[in-house]
Amino acid sequence: MKARLRTLALISLATLAFAACGAGARARSGVIIEPLDKATAPAGVIAAPTTPSSPTPEPTPTSERVIASPTVAHPTVAPATVAPATVAAPTATAVPPPAGDASLRPSSGRWIEVDVTRFTVRLMDNNTVVQTIAPVGVGVEINTGNYQSTQTGLFRVYNKIPGLAYDAPYKTYISDWVGFDPAKDNGFHSFLKDKDGNVVDPTTGRISNGCIRTGAAQAITAFAEIGMPVWVHL
Repeated sequence: MKARLRTLALISLATLAFAACGAGARARSGVIIEPLDKATAPAGVIAAPTTPSSPTPEPTPTSERVIASPTVAHPTVAPATVAPATVAAPTATAVPPPAGDASLRPSSGRWIEVDVTRFTVRLMDNNTVVQTIAPVGVGVEINTGNYQSTQTGLFRVYNKIPGLAYDAPYKTYISDWVGFDPAKDNGFHSFLKDKDGNVVDPTTGRISNGCIRTGAAQAITAFAEIGMPVWVHL
């Protein structure tokens, strides 16, 4: 009898262990990968590098992004030898204001526009487009209020970290960080990289945890200034 009880107990423990392993993985159902159709991109748009491979979402966050807080000391990382993003020379083009949250749109000075519906970033000078970068990656969620969400609204650049940096919570490297939404730790940055600065995930579409990913992050870092308006809209 005792031997039978011990056998049943061992079977129960094994079953619990298997169930616990299954519960540990968080499946992200319903994620829509929406890369910009290059065929519909407006003339003069700078296309960031893409691959047809399935996108690899960033790991589920366990704590705040280390790089996004201006008061957190970041690890010293040896400069990586990375080829600069191929970006065409800026051309000034006047465009009409896009629809959506038009009352928040800056009308003077230098600012940055993020269109999360068209996966596009525009570097602006007054009402003139200095440079267009597309497609870019945006959050798997938009305006949900969750940590992984890209929130729309008017923000301001609050810190910049050029070069390669280690993003500890996600166990990955990124470069050319420009933070604009401290409440969600969202900002612009490069595609995911390894310790040597090589891109390991060049995909775009609705795949990030709220940040704006781009292969032309250096252009945004060079343009951005602390306090610069960032208008994010649908």
